[in-house]
Amino acid sequence: MYRKKRTCFSLSYALHKGKKGDENMEYPKTYRGVDSEGKVVTQCTAYDANGYINPAEVQAAIDNVKAVFEEQLKSVADALRGVSADAEEAIIVQGTNMGGTIEDTATLLTSISGEVTQGIDQLYDYAVQAHDQLQINENNKAYNACIASNVVSVY
Repeated sequence: MYRKKRTCFSLSYALHKGKKGDENMEYPKTYRGVDSEGKVVTQCTAYDANGYINPAEVQAAIDNVKAVFEEQLKSVADALRGVSADAEEAIIVQGTNMGGTIEDTATLLTSISGEVTQGIDQLYDYAVQAHDQLQINENNKAYNACIASNVVSVY
């Protein structure tokens, strides 16, 4: 008797490397259920967790936020430096011009951008953890979907 092969949901395997060193991220797995004669009677591929959360996209967003923040602080610092020469002559507080203070502020702004944004790098690690847990769940669903009455083994 001919048995129709049952196929569950299947999506293409996407790249799962967001950052160097992430070769160990969970990925969608395909399972096959075989009958007592060793014939594949069912096959299921897990949904790709990148559809829920993609660590590579999270990393790109982090990099973008950091670049924009750094660029904006540099822009403010450059604007301050642009008025520094005028401020030396025009603004005098208690007998001292403000040129040095403005330059110090501009220098400080350009140096702190990395310190301000360093905390967001951890978001990538959290995204990988969430992705991996979701992928494990999806892989378990695919495994369980391969279990049928005539299946004796799933691999």
